[in-house]
Amino acid sequence: MKALTTLLVIGMFATAVAMADDVDDVRAAVQKYFDSLNSGDVDAWVQLFAEGHTTFAGGGGLLEANTSLEEQRRIRQAGVDSGLARNLQARHIEVQIYGNLTAVATNYVVGNLTPAGGSPQQILRRRTAVLIKQGGQWKIVHRHISSLTLP
Repeated sequence: MKALTTLLVIGMFATAVAMADDVDDVRAAVQKYFDSLNSGDVDAWVQLFAEGHTTFAGGGGLLEANTSLEEQRRIRQAGVDSGLARNLQARHIEVQIYGNLTAVATNYVVGNLTPAGGSPQQILRRRTAVLIKQGGQWKIVHRHISSLTLP
């Protein structure tokens, strides 16, 4: 009985450590998302997504079933090449892990977006990302981005 109790305690501790590592890994993926957007590192940004990911974009439109990752890379690179500049930060990143393969990350987005030759536009949004673990890496399968209205 002592051996069984010991195994249970060790198993619970190992699970807690694994979940804590997953939370840190998802937080790192969220940070990498914003770092790659801000630096214009399109390859790093695209690697964060699973093929077939979906988005509710910040403009309030219908669900976007995104094109292939290669098409996403091309579209994002065209924006970078046009001179579009981003200075966005994730604030108050919260992560919940569900099972071993699913995570939900929420955060606020603050900063600005500057179109080529244009003036900076202030960004204040809410963002939720659903991620799955594929091949040991957390990949975004869905994003929901909406405007944040302060009281």
